[in-house]
Amino acid sequence: MDRRKFSLTMVGAAVLAGCGGGGGGSSGGFAFPAIASAPPPAPAPAPASAPAPAVDPGPVVPAGPEFATATALPAGAAFLQTIDATDGDGYISPGQANIWDLNQDFSIEDGGNDQFDGALHLTVDVGGTQAPFPSDQVYAELSALGPEMGASDGVKSVPFTSDAQFLKTSGGYAFLHAGAEVRLQQTLNLASAVGGVTLAWSGVPSQGNAGSPLADPGQYGQVVVRDTAGALLATLFRVDGSGTTGAWGSGSLTAFAGQTVVLSFEQRVWAQGSAIDNVSVQDANNTEFVINGDFEAQGTGWTVTAAKLAQNVRTGVRTLNGLEVQRTFFTQPNLLWARITDVFHNPSAATIDAVVSYDTDLGSDGGGIIYPTPGATQKALSTWDGTTGDRDIGFAFGTADSVIYTSATTLGIRDGSENVSVRFNISVPAGGTVTLMNFVVLTGTDTGLTATDITARATQADTQAADIANNFRTNFAYQRGLTQAQLDTLKNF
Repeated sequence: MDRRKFSLTMVGAAVLAGCGGGGGGSSGGFAFPAIASAPPPAPAPAPASAPAPAVDPGPVVPAGPEFATATALPAGAAFLQTIDATDGDGYISPGQANIWDLNQDFSIEDGGNDQFDGALHLTVDVGGTQAPFPSDQVYAELSALGPEMGASDGVKSVPFTSDAQFLKTSGGYAFLHAGAEVRLQQTLNLASAVGGVTLAWSGVPSQGNAGSPLADPGQYGQVVVRDTAGALLATLFRVDGSGTTGAWGSGSLTAFAGQTVVLSFEQRVWAQGSAIDNVSVQDANNTEFVINGDFEAQGTGWTVTAAKLAQNVRTGVRTLNGLEVQRTFFTQPNLLWARITDVFHNPSAATIDAVVSYDTDLGSDGGGIIYPTPGATQKALSTWDGTTGDRDIGFAFGTADSVIYTSATTLGIRDGSENVSVRFNISVPAGGTVTLMNFVVLTGTDTGLTATDITARATQADTQAADIANNFRTNFAYQRGLTQAQLDTLKNF
């Protein structure tokens, strides 16, 4: 077996010290790189009679990260990743290849393509006594934080597609993505309706993650009638935590004959969404009141609400070997990475020295080709499945004290280890705090499909993990959703 282990270097320790991280809330600043050369001289002024040339201000450079904010949006525990799948394994939802599915200890369960059998399980060891972060979080303890995310962040609401993976049909349909308050609506003028008015539709109803202790109890999928101001008039179908009312696929609008109303397909779910097709509203004369009910003209005639999501969620506090520990998960839908930030606070009157371990069980089950990410100065790992099947992944953990793993030695042989362990030695002073941060990279690629030997590299995962490892302090995108206190006490980046 190719047994590898790398440790904290003196260079890494020096960089850490220069960033002011770790313990007690010290806030030492980060030094930006010096300017390489003097700026070019200013151009000569234009003649007085000539108009002043337009000045391109260039891209807007933020002065700092977009920190966590309060939000009224609900917390979730499953977040879809809006990236392409290029390995032929399909999607979780249209255009969303993977899912960040959280366990009760805030480890990542699976990834959607068996990338993990649990990633970033947290354990605190003090004096040889190990205390894992317990798998006992419940939804009521979770706190959702901003920044609130929308379409520019990759949030999907209702696309119109013909992807047969989610609805076997020869034509188009509408897909309501997972999220809060997703709505697909059409205004119906029933002024001329005669006799009974019947609604029909087909598709696949919403699928939340009901049953999990982390499941949002407010999840639902429903088909309702609203007035033009948005007030609820009738619920024709609803499924939620208390059960199902009405029948999927049909309902009566007879009570609304002679009126103008809004037909609305709605949901709030956090895993798999719903597919809607063949929407029809007809009266006794078979007059059709729905425009483009088969969605062959995409969204013509329909209105979609602009969805917002909070994908920054924090646990309750657990005490592990005297340290108060709180975990926060953050991701942006259209990025390759997610971040788990762990805060360790010492409420006692004496320093606590601990070894913090992050353990991951790879879905490659001993067939993973695992290696230090090129160009990341031993601050990241990459892995791809040498037995083909699981998508490429990466880990960026900054300056660690030890990283332990065993790579498979040849393609198609499971002689490696499925376990990866990243460990940090922390010293938390009395009343002080230390923060550790880990990034996980998910991709839509599977290097094992084309690799001819174990020297192949998961290029997409490599590039992303290395960029995080090298540029965390200067690229504010990697700091989005943090708090200033977390940055001030951060030890490993």
